[in-house]
Amino acid sequence: MDKSVEEKDVISSENLKKYVNQLEKRIYKNQQDRITHPNDPERWVKSEVDLEEHISLFRDLSTMPELYDEFLNLGGLKFLSELLSHPNIDIFISSINVLAELLDPEIIYTLKNHEAIIAEIEALKIQNLCINSLFKIDEDHDEIDYQGVKSSFELLENLIELTPNILEEMSINSEFLLFLVKRMNNRKTMEYDANRIHASEILSILLHGSEDSLEIFGKKDVIDGIDKLLRIIAIYRKRDPDSIEEEELVENAFQCLCRLMLISSNQIRFGKIQGVELAIRLVRQRRQTYRLALKLLDYSLLDSPENCTTFVQLTGLKCIFSVLMRKGVTTKIGSDQEREDDEHVISVIQSLCSNCTGIELARVMNKFVEHKHEKLERLIEMHEKYVDISKTMLKSVGNSKDHAGSLYNALNMNEGEQNYLNKYEAGLSTCQLIDCVLIRIYNMGNKNLSLCLLLLLHNKGVKIQDIYNNVSGLSYALVSKYSDYLDHLSEEAKDTKDHVEGLLKNFLVGASDTGMFS
Repeated sequence: MDKSVEEKDVISSENLKKYVNQLEKRIYKNQQDRITHPNDPERWVKSEVDLEEHISLFRDLSTMPELYDEFLNLGGLKFLSELLSHPNIDIFISSINVLAELLDPEIIYTLKNHEAIIAEIEALKIQNLCINSLFKIDEDHDEIDYQGVKSSFELLENLIELTPNILEEMSINSEFLLFLVKRMNNRKTMEYDANRIHASEILSILLHGSEDSLEIFGKKDVIDGIDKLLRIIAIYRKRDPDSIEEEELVENAFQCLCRLMLISSNQIRFGKIQGVELAIRLVRQRRQTYRLALKLLDYSLLDSPENCTTFVQLTGLKCIFSVLMRKGVTTKIGSDQEREDDEHVISVIQSLCSNCTGIELARVMNKFVEHKHEKLERLIEMHEKYVDISKTMLKSVGNSKDHAGSLYNALNMNEGEQNYLNKYEAGLSTCQLIDCVLIRIYNMGNKNLSLCLLLLLHNKGVKIQDIYNNVSGLSYALVSKYSDYLDHLSEEAKDTKDHVEGLLKNFLVGASDTGMFS
């Protein structure tokens, strides 16, 4: 190899300025050739080949972060960023490949002047240039184009981490959101299509970026993203994911759907296009997606009378109560997975008890009567279990109070908030849900069921005070200033607070009148 060519292939502190200047000149030369001979590509093809080759030289910079300062001052980052809008897609891909490596957060955050580099990245609006050109790549063309999309996704993930404030703008770009969900559903011929995974990861990030993104993505006449995501997970009615990568894709799809359920209109859309029915089927079949589907059911029924009614009409009660009784459930008893599943199951039942009326509520109530009240006994067993877990974990928290306190202080949390978070982490949320279900069952209007509940509580030695504390938020024996469920409802939920307080009062009066509880 000629010595001059060999030297040219290695960037160093001595020649960085020369190479950046050459990059600027080659960009200018190519622009002039295109302007002068717009209809004669052969007249400017050489300048584009030279430009593409020169761009690739800067990949070495990622191994020399000490040169980033100079590269930035020379305008190198600006030149590479501008090339993202070049009409030749090969030039764009070469530039994106280099930028994806250079702007690795693990490298950037080690630099002394990383704030200046991040500010420059933000000012250049690299994410917009990247997204606009991304739409033009045809991945089916060849491996280079596929790699171009891969590098684009990697760069966008890097940019989101480096400049989180770009997230909101990106999250309301309906064209980009549509591109991502379509790419999730478009499996290429290779065994492992990494770009599907990247698309699902970025979509999940964007849907957590703003409330507006949830509304845009869920609208039928804009993206109809709920339908598209349901089509992705629907194939797992008959089979499990084939690989770890496919598992990741499916998990991201479920996470996106759960996030979308935070908007009431999305919940309604989900129910209308058989989303509730699909989730029930996935839970019933106990396939690999069972736990994800259980969580999705929880989110889709929360504060949604329409979906709760649909759930009961689709015979979902048999499905969810079989999970409550652990029929066909393989999660290890005492594991974190079991705790998560228990919380979702109880939350579903709480939603049904809260939102169903008429015939549907009667069918829910009947579930607690059938088979000698076995579901009612199961709820009381779970109450005891999670009260014990909560107390045990709170003792552990108390032993490490100094460390936890310093962490909470760093988060600007007051003592009441600290106590609530400790108890929430210790299983309080599940305790609260169980106890809210119990007091709703008591208030369903079936005197025999109400009396049976009180008898079971008495026979099991359950303390009414525990239920009272969990639901009302009054002082708790283990932790002072106990602010719980009612005290932590949002302002919009004050009506719910008043209603639950009324149910609790009826329950306490009934318990007192029996004379069974001291």
